[in-house]
Amino acid sequence: MLNHAQTFAVNVHPGELHFNSAHFITFDNSCENLHGHNFHLRIQAYGDNNEDAFVIDFVQLNRLAAEICSGLHDKVLLPGKSDEVAIKKSGGQLEVSSYDKVFSLPAGNCLILPVANTTAEMIAWYIMESLLPKLEACAALTHVKTLEVAVEEADHQWGICRRVIHSGGD
Repeated sequence: MLNHAQTFAVNVHPGELHFNSAHFITFDNSCENLHGHNFHLRIQAYGDNNEDAFVIDFVQLNRLAAEICSGLHDKVLLPGKSDEVAIKKSGGQLEVSSYDKVFSLPAGNCLILPVANTTAEMIAWYIMESLLPKLEACAALTHVKTLEVAVEEADHQWGICRRVIHSGGD
């Protein structure tokens, strides 16, 4: 018989959870060059043992995460809440400036994220914020105590966002 005090995890990291996007980050009073990555996504859901003997449905979690990845694919990711980046729309173009850099980008190819910087960890936060309402809408979080979204920017380089969904007293 299983001990109910144990924690279990579901790890979803299939090949289709990826997106190819461009971005830049600002740091040390400078702005990187615009560049792209083949981002990969990993999601872990932690929970206690329950009557259904699972933490979360793999298939459902994968499907919802893939929808979010699809929205990020082939986009230039821009920080919409940065004090260091100015974004102005001019016709069908976005004029993006930061420090010594100015980019003119087709608006339809860009996605402005509600973040201060488009680091891997902030992209993970954005995916978490996008995923949670989808999971809540289909009651998929019933047994989930903690959810973790990790974005791999380059081999073995991950940005992670972890959220407590239900504390131990729930």
